[in-house]
Amino acid sequence: MNILANLFLNITVFFNDLLLQIPMADTFRSEGKIYVVVGIVLILLVGFFIYLWRIDRKIDKLEEELKNK
Repeated sequence: MNILANLFLNITVFFNDLLLQIPMADTFRSEGKIYVVVGIVLILLVGFFIYLWRIDRKIDKLEEELKNK
């Protein structure tokens, strides 16, 4: 769990540094919308990684079935 928290912290710091360099982010930050943008990006990334993990499990299962034939 500590590794996951550390990874989340690193991603948050990375996006924060990235957003500090973008002028449009100042507008979003001043209006409080930047958290919505960061939240949506994180949700999309988590969804993408879960999708890849599920596909990998399905491929492993199919490979195992082919190996047993």
